Amino acid sequence: MREVLDGRYEITRAIGAGGMGQVLLGYDTVLDREVAVKRIAVRPFATAPDLVDEFTARFRREARVTARIRHHGVPQVYDAVLDADATSVYLVMERIDGITLRDFLAIGPPPIATGVAIAAQIATVLSHAHVLPVVHRDLKPANVIVAADGTVKVIDFGIAALLDDSASRITRTGSVLGTAAYMSPELANGQPVGPRADLYALGCIMHEIFTGSTVFHARGEYATHRQHSYDAPTPLRAMRPDVPAPIEALVLELLAKTPGDRPASAAVVYERLLPFLPPPGAPEPPALAGYPDPTLVFRRPNPPATPPDVTQTGTRPRARVHAESPPDTARFVEAAAEYRRLFDLGRFAQAAEALLSIADEAAARFGADSAEVAELHHDIALAFANGGEQRKALGQWELAEAVAVRGSGTEYRRRANLGAIKARAALGDLTASAAVDELYSLFGDLRGTDEEFGDEAIDVRLAIAELLPATGDHARAERFVSQLVDDLAILRAPDDAGRRLAEQIAAELRG
Repeated sequence: MREVLDGRYEITRAIGAGGMGQVLLGYDTVLDREVAVKRIAVRPFATAPDLVDEFTARFRREARVTARIRHHGVPQVYDAVLDADATSVYLVMERIDGITLRDFLAIGPPPIATGVAIAAQIATVLSHAHVLPVVHRDLKPANVIVAADGTVKVIDFGIAALLDDSASRITRTGSVLGTAAYMSPELANGQPVGPRADLYALGCIMHEIFTGSTVFHARGEYATHRQHSYDAPTPLRAMRPDVPAPIEALVLELLAKTPGDRPASAAVVYERLLPFLPPPGAPEPPALAGYPDPTLVFRRPNPPATPPDVTQTGTRPRARVHAESPPDTARFVEAAAEYRRLFDLGRFAQAAEALLSIADEAAARFGADSAEVAELHHDIALAFANGGEQRKALGQWELAEAVAVRGSGTEYRRRANLGAIKARAALGDLTASAAVDELYSLFGDLRGTDEEFGDEAIDVRLAIAELLPATGDHARAERFVSQLVDDLAILRAPDDAGRRLAEQIAAELRG
């Protein structure tokens, strides 16, 4: 049984952990969307009332600080929950699909344009935070995420200090906060910090981006702090000659020991990086083995949405595995039951995910071209369509149709074809007239057969009835719908959803 927080947020699995608690993947069962839940560890505070007060203040500040930074480079805060006794404490935030910069850099130093694009996006986020003013205080590769679309997100403003009196007590009573490898001298020495402490950390990150190693790497935090305070960093070009000289100069300025010797602001840093960013329409930099492309936001600014590549979605298990299935199908039975439960609750995105999660196993168990797999794609598409995600639904309908064609599954081919036509019409890929023509062709395959008045034929006729009024041919629509209503009065019960829909369309046409 999955844990559900406050009757709303269903926890799926842990996706990270840190000193302040866990980051969990979850679902908002009210809005039917995936979220990240940051659960804050509270046990150390449970027996010390003074620390509970401090913890409560820090938690509320974290929620408010993160919510105040209104920029796409900072995950949105959807909800903040804190019980009176601080036993249930968590933030509900936008879930980011991507990898940390730490993992991104594990493949080695990226191309210059890619590194500049990452640094420029971090600088932009910092500029929006610093005008509030908010200082992150723990900027490091683990707190930077490169999203799947190449946008860079800065996360975990949990130890950020608002530069006003509300933060002073917390700053005084807390220990040194931050990570030694990226910590400015003033922060390490317990001195007052401002936005330029984050710029120092950005300099450390840029050094690592372009060289593959941290600026200083002594044994132990104390020795590392001393290096940051007294040792000169190695210039980038001594380690990587292809780094442009102005980039090297910028990083050395960011790593200045005295805050006043660093660039005046994150906005200034961005302006100095601007000449090295790829312009709109520039070719892609060298491929990074399937990693996100941080240059994309500059090469293709504010791009239009593009359909997903349905050829990469794989195969999925069917949703209705029968009770007599052999023992090794138990996982599919469980997924099917979960799909039905979630679908009935109106949690359509989550229902689709219940089936998507066991794709590889299903392909191996049933065969890529089996009727079971065709039915599975059908059910996933149905969930997406009911949830309003027609583009995702279309991809699944097309996969279901392709599987059915290869496996000679006429039943699933027709169903998938019907779903695809409706999705394309909803997306504007087909005009109403063109969609009606395709649906008539589909219905033509059924007319004059034993299936003419079956469920499949009725579904096609209902789809035609819904689209015909939009063609502008009112008389044709009225004749077609009137005949459909007469047939359904014989074939279906008065409370049948399809019959009610046809009667509603007929009433609207008469009106």
